[in-house]
Amino acid sequence: MKPHAFLFLALGVLLAGCNDAAVPQCPSAAVLSDTATLTVFRAGAPRDLSGEAYTAAIGNVRTGCSYPKGSASSTSTLDFTLRAIRAPSPDGADYTVPYYLALIQGDRILAKQSLTVHVVFAPGSASASQDVSLDAQEVKLEPGHPPTDYQFLVGFQLSDAERAYNQTRNRFSP
Repeated sequence: MKPHAFLFLALGVLLAGCNDAAVPQCPSAAVLSDTATLTVFRAGAPRDLSGEAYTAAIGNVRTGCSYPKGSASSTSTLDFTLRAIRAPSPDGADYTVPYYLALIQGDRILAKQSLTVHVVFAPGSASASQDVSLDAQEVKLEPGHPPTDYQFLVGFQLSDAERAYNQTRNRFSP
């Protein structure tokens, strides 16, 4: 064998070892589109654009997990960003915003939590942003179902009226 052929063969064997990286077997995560936006109105204000106190949206949803191969569960983290806007105001404001986290498999809801996040508008600010991290979300795996068969859904906890308002503002994707 020629020396340069041996070098290429050895290099190929070494590079093949780089392809052993395990692909994470994590549940996916997404925002349920019709609950991705929340509009809150000022007390006594009309239910239109002029009466909005703030509008918040969930985005940038990410997940990670630890799954020991063959385990009966996986432990996931879920992160997302909540961004809120309001009309310009010299005053600061803070709000407690309700959202949910659901775990689904196919069309079955396996678990749902109602949670809140605190959003603070600085004085003079028309926008606020809050990163949310949810650690140690355990997914108990059913026999024959790997973690990739499961999905986390996050969204705002909306009333029927809030969902209907989103539809009038083109904030709804059927």
